Amino acid sequence: MAVLHRKEEKIEVVLSKLPKDYTDKQFVDMFIELYSKDWGKIKANYLKHSQDKEPGTVIVMPKPELYLKSILTVYLENNK
Repeated sequence: MAVLHRKEEKIEVVLSKLPKDYTDKQFVDMFIELYSKDWGKIKANYLKHSQDKEPGTVIVMPKPELYLKSILTVYLENNK
């Protein structure tokens, strides 16, 4: 099950609100401002993954900020 639904649409909205020379931090901050419920779901999913893991195993899901940066990178690569 996807952590974030309609990713591309949400990324486009966030990017439309940012200056052309935005930073990753600005992207994350704007995403949180516009989509606070989705941000809560991302954080909750990360916490669930980190709490459910067996001792000594690696958490598969990246930290919430890195997750957003990752989906932004994929979006930008696919929309060159």
